[in-house]
Amino acid sequence: MKKIAVAVLVVIASIVVFAYAARKENTVTIKVGKTPTSVEVADLNNDKIPDIVVANGGDSSVTILLGKGRGSFYETKGSPFYAGCAPNDVAIADFNKDGKPDLAFANHTQKYLTVLTGDGTGKFEPVKGSPFHADVFPHTHGVATGDFNKDGNLDLVTDSWGNDRIEILFGNNQHGFNTTGKFINVGKHPYQRIRTADLDKDGNMDIVTTNLDGNNATVLLGDGKGDFHEAAGSPFACGDSPFGVAIGDINGDGNPDLAIVNSPSITSANTGRDGLTILIGDGKGSFAMMPGSPFTTGKSPSRVAIGDINGDGVNDVAVANYNGNSITVFLMSKRAMLSNYTIRVGKNPDGIAIADIDGDGKKDILVTNSLDNTLDIIKGQ
Repeated sequence: MKKIAVAVLVVIASIVVFAYAARKENTVTIKVGKTPTSVEVADLNNDKIPDIVVANGGDSSVTILLGKGRGSFYETKGSPFYAGCAPNDVAIADFNKDGKPDLAFANHTQKYLTVLTGDGTGKFEPVKGSPFHADVFPHTHGVATGDFNKDGNLDLVTDSWGNDRIEILFGNNQHGFNTTGKFINVGKHPYQRIRTADLDKDGNMDIVTTNLDGNNATVLLGDGKGDFHEAAGSPFACGDSPFGVAIGDINGDGNPDLAIVNSPSITSANTGRDGLTILIGDGKGSFAMMPGSPFTTGKSPSRVAIGDINGDGVNDVAVANYNGNSITVFLMSKRAMLSNYTIRVGKNPDGIAIADIDGDGKKDILVTNSLDNTLDIIKGQ
């Protein structure tokens, strides 16, 4: 019996090694700017081919990679573009209502947000009035967008980590943002990520913060007039030192869920367990922890993405392990986490995204390696 068990383990191990090798060979690496942080995917030049945006915190720039089709990319003329000091997070939307994607950046170490307007060919320049002052403490970390007051102008929201609140900069008719912002109290130390979505299906944009020292997440439900109230049960417990969040339907019930990385090991003062916590939404703004959470990740997970990696119709989750030089992929079912595996990537992976960037119908994983100044594209199989 013992010999059979050992044989089975050897077979399983060899399958895992083969799968890992296949994925490694299917990785394309692209040089980008210095200390890349966020990576996002969007069609920037309206050719219906996905393009890539990489924020480079080390040289205060953004690299724009335009898709040629079949997973091939070239850097647009003029790239990298100046994106304000130490861009740490990026939101993509049409801020000036010209039908072309624009970019907004949270500038780490600074009290402002930089907004670049796109010309529809992949080129970007600062919008009039940029950067926009944010009266936060000590500086911005994350940024997200939505029309919170339904005036037809997109707004920006960022964190004020030091005084446990967020700030909303409302958009104006001049395609800029009012720097006299609206402040809303949240949990203890909303750090690194802030995200928006319609969580209760009322047609109004809502806001999620991960509260690093509260070990919870605050859910703010919008009324469509620029005001917010906490959802019933908020803030929601979500493991130790929640560091980043992604919003998407993970269990296939049509309601938005939250994937949150727990990363006490990435901070200097916190203790606890690194991992991934999944909060399942009820479609009304309340959330409950998925059984088994927090799930084990690599060391110091920093960011998280949601997408259907294995093509079974159910969204999966991928996590960048900053101090583990790896990513962890969690394959999900409608009821639970089915399995997970680890892929080695470059040094200090940070930003992560899931998208079909080569048009083959299979989702790919993109991850920035901050110490290597590279972007890895792991092709779906």
